[in-house]
Order: sequence, then C-alpha cells, then structure tokens
Amino acid sequence: MLSTRSASASKSACIAIASTSVAAITLWRVLQWRARRRARLVAERAQKMVQDGHMINVMDETVTTRLVEIASKRASKWLSYQRIDAATPMIGQVGGLSFNKRPVLTLPPDYVLKPLHTDHRGFREIAFYEAVKVASLHGRGARGGTGSSRSLANGNANAASSSAMTPYVGTGDATSVKGPIEKCDALAMTLAMFLHDAIVAQSEHTVISSWKALRKEIELLKRLSSLTASYYGVVAQNLSPSNPNEVPTTVRPTSEITSKSYLLLSDLTANFSKPCALDIKIGQQSYEPTASEEKKQREIAKHPQQAEHGFRIVGVRVYDPSHPDCDLRGFRQFDKHFGRGLTTKELVKEALLMFFTSYCHTEEIAAANKKIRRTNSIHSLSSLSATDTVAVEPKTSILRARAISKIVQQLRVFQKWFQENKCLAFYSSSILMVFEGDPNTGNKDLTDVKMIDFGHVVRQAGGDPGYLYGLKQLSNMLAEILEEADER
Repeated sequence: MLSTRSASASKSACIAIASTSVAAITLWRVLQWRARRRARLVAERAQKMVQDGHMINVMDETVTTRLVEIASKRASKWLSYQRIDAATPMIGQVGGLSFNKRPVLTLPPDYVLKPLHTDHRGFREIAFYEAVKVASLHGRGARGGTGSSRSLANGNANAASSSAMTPYVGTGDATSVKGPIEKCDALAMTLAMFLHDAIVAQSEHTVISSWKALRKEIELLKRLSSLTASYYGVVAQNLSPSNPNEVPTTVRPTSEITSKSYLLLSDLTANFSKPCALDIKIGQQSYEPTASEEKKQREIAKHPQQAEHGFRIVGVRVYDPSHPDCDLRGFRQFDKHFGRGLTTKELVKEALLMFFTSYCHTEEIAAANKKIRRTNSIHSLSSLSATDTVAVEPKTSILRARAISKIVQQLRVFQKWFQENKCLAFYSSSILMVFEGDPNTGNKDLTDVKMIDFGHVVRQAGGDPGYLYGLKQLSNMLAEILEEADER
C-alpha cells in the first residue's frame, strides 16, 4: 500500500517537474523569440541612422512636416518682435543668380533670407542646418557613456540615436512610460544578454557600432557649426502678398515649404564696409553619385575642368570704384558664366589675383567715375570735361596679401575638418570668401570664410575626398599668388 502511494507520488512529482520544465522552456523560447526580434529591430533602426544616403527620409511626409514645423518655430522665436516686411532684395548678391530664381533678401539688423527649393533639396538643407544646430548644443550638461546596452535592453533605438536626431525625425521622448509588453520585452532582452544569446549579442554590437559612428558624426557637425553661417530657422511667410492691403509683420510657424519659404541665416557681409565676395563651388564633381546620367553630363558640361581644378568660381564681387564699369556703389560683379570661362589654371589664378587686388584712388577720380557712370546711364557725355574722361584709370593697384594670408589660414581649418571627416559628402556645396574691399577703412584686414549651400549633403563612407582635393588646390593657388608677389 505504501509502495503504491510512494510510486504514485513519485510519478506525480515527475509529471509536475516535466510540466514545469516544459512551461519554463516554452516561456524561455517565447522570451528568446521576442528578445531576438526586438534586438534585430533595434539594430536595423540603429543602422539606418548612419547608413549612406540622405540625412533625412524626404519621402516620409510625417518626417518632413515635423522638420519644417520645428525649423519654423525656431525662426519665430528669433523674429518674435521683428517686422519681416522690412526684408529687401540683397544688393550685389554673389552666386545663385538666374532669371527663374528668387533673390536672397536682407533683413535688419544682420539677417539674410535665402530662398528654399520646394523639392527634396529644401528639406535636406533644413535637415542639415537643424542637425548642425542641435549638434552644436550636444553634450551640454549630459552625462558620459554611450548607454548602448541600456538602449538595447529597453528595446529602444531612439535612446541610442542621441538628441541630435530628434529634431528632424520627430520620434518623441525615448524615456516615456512603457506598458506591460514593453516591460516584458525589456526583461526578455536582459535575460538574453545575461545568457549571451548570439543573435542578441550581435545586435548589441551593431547598435554600439552605429552609436559610435553617430557620436563621431555629431562631433564633426558640432565643429562644423563654426564654419557655417549662423542658422535661425525657416521663415515661411508671404513676404510679397498679392493683396496690397495685407502687410506681413510677423512670422507664423508652418509645416510645409512653399515658394515663399526662406532660410533665416546670419549676413556674412554685415560687418564689412565694402565687402568683396567670392562664391566658389568646391569639389571635383557637383552631382551626387546616385544622379541620373543626364544630370551628370549636364553638370560636367558646365565646367569640364572642375575635376582637375577641384573647384569652380560661380560669382565674384569686387570693390573697384576707379573702374568705369563699376556700379554706383563702386562694385564690379561677375556671374557663373565668367567662372565657366576660366578653363586653365593660369586663368583661374588671374581671376583670384583680380579679386584680391584693390586700387588706390583719389576722391577726384572716384567722383569723376561716378559722374561718367551717371552720364552713361542717360546715354550722354556732353556734361563731361576732358579731365573727367581721362581720370578714370586707377593710380596704383595693391595686392591684399594680408587678406589672402588670413583666408589661407582659415582654409587650413576646413582642410583639417575634411581630413577627419569620414562620413559626410558635400556635393554642389560652396565656400563664400569675404574680405574688406576698402583699404582705407579701420578694419581693412577683416576676412571671413564660410561653407554655404547644403541641399546635396549625403552620408558617405570615406567622407568627401573630392572636396578636400578642391580645398588643397585652392589653398595652393592662393599660396602661389603670395609667393609670386614676394618675388616681384
């Protein structure tokens, strides 16, 4: 009797143990499946944040809408007490001039409004500026460490993406309260990592690698913020209303790019009395690798020598009040067609030499030239004296060697950045050089160099060797000009 009961008890115990084991194994399999599934999802999201291609998914309307909303709100904070009806077309705009293009506007005291493309280029340029802006604030008051394992355990790719991605992705707060399923997934991930699950471990490695790459990108963008114009958001307001009774006075947030949308940037010429400006498109090619063959050939045809020179001049503005062709403000301007005609290295150097040459002149010569220009405008020379007509040539030309030297030093900073850059490429981007054109003013040696135009920035493994090549070529040409001037 006792043996029968003992056998029955043993059998029941075995059944209980077996049932418990099966339940435990089943539970573990379910948890393992969820852990692996979540790990793969997190790893895929982490990889997408640093994969080659556009910095933003322009095909996702939710993302682009959120991006423009944030940029518009940023501008409204800066211009909350500013009347934007005071914006006027920029006088002497360098580059970007075409019969079908909107002009750059200026807004007191020191803003410019750059027209935005209404296609993917507009969204991509906003995304780039937003990324640079947020990267410049990255790390203020933040604790160290990557937090990659914690992000993976929580099943959240956004926590590993850094706040630098949030402004134009619009993902929300990564630390929001989680429900039962999320808590279950977090437990599953913790157990899987504790037991060294191979798939979860590989996913964690992917997340950590992606985070390191993203952190490097953030640091690069943070340093790049000092090499670009200050960015204040997007103004999406009808600055020229069709209704004459409608006067725009304030900036209202918007969620789309229209033909009246502008980037709000700092005016790089605001601190200059007579700003001489040079717009140079840098790089051995101005088209993206994914461009159509038609687009590639069209860009190459604009300046076939760009692959050799590493850059091309697209706009020049020089202060030369002694020249008979200057405008009423004393400036001469040259457009992109002038740059396309610079087919040899010698011609490019001559153009650079012309840009960095100032002319000493007397007030009498300047006044005579101004009188000639006004007279020419009404097609009459009867009011000119003989002295007026012969006193139009400059007396002495001066090479602005100090300005060249300072700009070469600034270009070296750009070169160092691009030498360390291994993740971003800047196709069809330009550098704007500015120096004080009036050699008689107090700040005659003032210069500034900034990168502009970011509608074709892409993530690209290896960085942008073509841009670096162009910077070196430009620096070398300027150095040669200085050396040749010293030999004279």
